[in-house]
Amino acid sequence: MITRVDKSGERRVSGASNIGTDTGTDTAALLRVAFGGRPEAPIRVRPDAPPVARWLAAVALGARGRYAAATALLAGLHGQPAVDPAVRAHAAVTRAAHLRQAGGHLAARRWDGLGLAMATAPSATAALGRAAAGGAAGLESADAADGAGLDLAAARVDALLGLAADAIGLSDLELAERLLRLAEPAALDHPSWRPGVRWHWVRAELALSRDRPEPALELAHRALAGARAAGAVRHEVKSAIVLAVAEAGSGRETEKVIADLSALSERTRQTGLWTLEWPIQMLLASLIGDVDPGQSTTHRSRAGQIVSTISLHSDPITRSVLSRSPWVPTLAETKLLHLDPYHPAEKRRSAHSSRMECKNKP
Repeated sequence: MITRVDKSGERRVSGASNIGTDTGTDTAALLRVAFGGRPEAPIRVRPDAPPVARWLAAVALGARGRYAAATALLAGLHGQPAVDPAVRAHAAVTRAAHLRQAGGHLAARRWDGLGLAMATAPSATAALGRAAAGGAAGLESADAADGAGLDLAAARVDALLGLAADAIGLSDLELAERLLRLAEPAALDHPSWRPGVRWHWVRAELALSRDRPEPALELAHRALAGARAAGAVRHEVKSAIVLAVAEAGSGRETEKVIADLSALSERTRQTGLWTLEWPIQMLLASLIGDVDPGQSTTHRSRAGQIVSTISLHSDPITRSVLSRSPWVPTLAETKLLHLDPYHPAEKRRSAHSSRMECKNKP
C-alpha cells in the first residue's frame, strides 16, 4: 500500500505500478518536489522507504500545509538512534519550521535546539566524515547532498537560522543578530545553494524588523537570485515575498507591489504551496487597506479560510499553535465546498448550488 498525496487531496493507492516514477522509491524525484522545480508533483511514500525519502516527503507535505502527514513521517525519524544523524537533525529542524510557519516561534525553538544538538554532537561529527567519504544522509551520491544541502553541516546551519528566526518572532533581535553572525560563514561557504538563500532570508527579515528596508532589499535580491539559479520554485516564491515586503517598505509604488504579489498568489495556487499563499493574502489585505476596504476584507477572509483548512489537516499540536498565534489570521471555519483549496477543482460548486442541493435533498 502506498500513501499518495497530491495538491488536490490525499488518497490510498494500492499496487506498485510505475515504480520508475514513484517518488517513494526515487530520491531524486523527491528532491525535485521538496527543493526543486516540481513542488506540485504527487508524493508517494512507502512505509519502508529510506529515512531520507521520508524526510523529503515531510518537507514537501509541510509546504502544502499537510502538517499531520508531515509530522507522522518526522516522528519516525528524529527520535530513532539508528537513523543517519544528518536525517535526524534535519527532521527536527523541519518540525521546527512547520511550527514556525504556524506562528509558533516558541514551540519551534525547542526543535531547532534539538536539531542543533544533533548536528553538533561528537557522534554527528564522526558521521560527517563518513558522509563526506561515501555520500551523505543515505543519498546515492555526495553530489546530490551537496546540491540540496542535506548533510550535517547544512543541518547545523538550518538549526542556527531557525533559532534566529524564532528569536525574531519572539522580538529578541540581539539574539537573532548573534545567531546570524555565527551561521554566516558556514551558510555562505556551503557548496549547496540552500543555506545561503535561507541566511539571506532571515537576515532580510531581521533588517525589516529593525525598520531598515533598504538593506533588506539587497538581501532579498540575493536570495531570489540564488533560488532561481537552483531552479527551486518554493524558495524562489518565498524570496520574492520577502522582496515584495522590502520594496513596500522602501517606497515602491503600492500598485506594482500588489501586482507582483497577485502574480505570486497565482503561482502558489498552481503549485499547491498554501503555506505561502495565506501570507500573500494577508500582505495584499494590508497593502490595499483603506483604499478598497471590500477587497481588503476579501483577501483577509481568504487567508483565514486557507489557515482554517490547513488546521483541519494538522496534528493537534500544530492546530493548537495555529489557533493561539498572533501571527496568523483568525481561523474562519467554513463548510462551503468551493472555498476548500484542497478540494479538486472539477468538483467545486458555488455557494448557491451547495445551498440548493441541501434544500432539494429529501
